Amino acid sequence: MIAIQGNIRNGVTCIIPALNEEETIAQVIRVVKSVKEIQEIIVVDDGSTDQTTTIARREGARVVRHQRNLGKGAAMKDGAAAARNAYLVFVDADLKNLSPSTIRRLIRPLLEGKADFIKGSYDYAMGRVSKLVVTPLLKIVYPFVNLKHPLSGEVALDKRKFHLENIEDGWGVDIQLVLQAARRKLRIKEVLLGRKEHKHQNLDALSRMSQQIIRTILSELELIAHHYRLVFFDLDKTLIATSSIEVLADAWGFSNEFKELSARVARGLIPDRVITQTLARHFAGRTQEEIDALCEQIPVSPFAKEVVAKLRKQRYRVRILSVAYSPVVQHFARKLDIHDFVCPRLQLGHDGRYTGELRPSRFVDRNGTCCGMEVCKRRAVDYVRKRFGFSRDECLCVGDGKSDRCMFQACGCSLGYQANIGDRQIGSLSEVLVHVE
Repeated sequence: MIAIQGNIRNGVTCIIPALNEEETIAQVIRVVKSVKEIQEIIVVDDGSTDQTTTIARREGARVVRHQRNLGKGAAMKDGAAAARNAYLVFVDADLKNLSPSTIRRLIRPLLEGKADFIKGSYDYAMGRVSKLVVTPLLKIVYPFVNLKHPLSGEVALDKRKFHLENIEDGWGVDIQLVLQAARRKLRIKEVLLGRKEHKHQNLDALSRMSQQIIRTILSELELIAHHYRLVFFDLDKTLIATSSIEVLADAWGFSNEFKELSARVARGLIPDRVITQTLARHFAGRTQEEIDALCEQIPVSPFAKEVVAKLRKQRYRVRILSVAYSPVVQHFARKLDIHDFVCPRLQLGHDGRYTGELRPSRFVDRNGTCCGMEVCKRRAVDYVRKRFGFSRDECLCVGDGKSDRCMFQACGCSLGYQANIGDRQIGSLSEVLVHVE
């Protein structure tokens, strides 16, 4: 995910989440461009397989692209993080009758200082999910919030007054923003936007949407509560069955170099980060596809996929913290459906091949005051938990060895996977589910 920028201006950015909207995206962008109050247009392509990105760039929009579909909330979150302005207006990419006046009605209360959060409404009956799910729940928990269309995708807000980095990745985002605004006692306004022409969801999609929305509402109200909120996993010999660098070393012929460097670290002659910095050069000229092919030879640990899926379903935030290189971690993050990770990141060249150079790391233990690694897991845990506003006691981690000591010290509970380290030893990843409850 993109980090939220520190310096923002009092202008307006229009964010358009899009998934396979090549038929409508050009017209939507052209309408937005005609609104002089908007200084910036960002299209977040959430894993499209059509020409959405190409068309958006051709029309002059900035594009933030997800390599795979992450969900509407993830698209809104990354668009907000990339925006250079404080005032944000979100419009759907499939709108067929969007007009400049529609957008102006949404942003005018913000620019005039009359509201902090504006929802669009329409001159048709409330949708089925809103009528049967959202509105009844809102009347119970926030009876003073009266919105005709609480799930409208057309929204304007001041991003300085929301915790946008914490919003859900899926369909629950629309109601989550309403609940955040209500809980923070922001000025909420609904404006009539007229008639809406867009694609309609089928019954199965509406059912999935309803489940996500209900879960989001209950979570926001802290009715779905767990002692732990963040779960961190090591990768090598934890989520996967072996050491990824050993597999790459065997395949690319640098096993002896790796062993010699490891021996020097063990004797205290060099810090661990020297291994990471030195061996990075072996990735020069390699493609992600080539690395993926090698990673396919590495088995995922038993129950890893099932445990991660269960944790995410129960609304835990799951992260990988690893000393493995980013192309490897990225491969297994995709495979395990984990949306964020911290690890040493390799530079990718314009030709789509890795350069063999590392990006600067904010988590490096350069002074050797902790672990001496390129990614100090204590620093990474502290950064992630503070970003989400969680305490140390709300963090649980799972790892197998020496590189995880910092992570163990930074979390309220630590589980040693098939190793007698941490607070408790576990023999199977399925035992993680017992400890998080």
